[in-house]
Amino acid sequence: MSTPTTAHVTVREIMTTDVVTIMPQATVDDVARLLFNRQITGVPVVDDNHNVVGIVSEFDVISKDGKTAEDIMSREVISVQEETPAEEVAHLLTTRRVRRVPVLADGKLTGIVSRTDLVRLFAVTRWSCEDCGYFVRGFHRPALCDACGSTSISLDREPPGM
Repeated sequence: MSTPTTAHVTVREIMTTDVVTIMPQATVDDVARLLFNRQITGVPVVDDNHNVVGIVSEFDVISKDGKTAEDIMSREVISVQEETPAEEVAHLLTTRRVRRVPVLADGKLTGIVSRTDLVRLFAVTRWSCEDCGYFVRGFHRPALCDACGSTSISLDREPPGM
């Protein structure tokens, strides 16, 4: 299915919205079990108002001493907005060496974007030339088709399994 010739894919389009969270007073044992049982590598720590106050990762569990999520969580949370381009998130994840970033709207958690979400985007989207059919994968729209030089490039999403 073809989408308009947009310049980029936004976080809103790729984020996971059913975010697993944990409260600051959760025990480290609870955090470890949650990460293991859900097969995730990190979890946002939220307060009663659903504000993100930290992130606890597998690294925090195995490398820090403490009794609660609040004791071991990373407090400096890198977050993004729903309209942030996916390409910008990829840059954040690689340069800041984090595995996930919470997505906030009006300061509240609305989703999370992980490396897995970006790999899924890369696997199922492509920029296709509307004139010759040539395509490339990537996070931003090419200015010209490498095969024919056309500027008619659209973002296509492949059906699941392709």
